Amino acid sequence: MITITKRAAEEIGLSTQNPDAQGLLMRFAIDKTDQGFQYLMGFDERTDADIHLESNGIEYVLTYAQKALLEGMVVDFDEIDTEGGYGFIFMNPNDPNYEPPEERIAPKKS
Repeated sequence: MITITKRAAEEIGLSTQNPDAQGLLMRFAIDKTDQGFQYLMGFDERTDADIHLESNGIEYVLTYAQKALLEGMVVDFDEIDTEGGYGFIFMNPNDPNYEPPEERIAPKKS
C-alpha cells in the first residue's frame, strides 16, 4: 500500500518518543487542491473507517475513502533543499504533478 523507507521510519520512530504520541498511529491523508495534492501526516487514533497497515516497523492508518489516492506511495526522509534542510518526501504516482526523482529513474540503455 504505502512504503515507508528505512530513513523515514527512523524519523517517525523518533517522533513516537514524544509522550503526546503514545498509543497513537501514524495517519497519512491527502488534501486535493487546485495545484495538486497536499500531503498530511500525524499521529492519530485508529477508527472503524481506517485501514491499518505496517511498513518498515511503522504502523499506520488511512481511510478507505483515500485508499486509491495513496496506493503505491513511497514516503522518504531526505534533503529537501540546497541549504541542508531535511524533510519528508512523498512520491505518489497518483498525484497529477508527480515527477519521479532523477536517481530513481532507470538509465536508458543504448
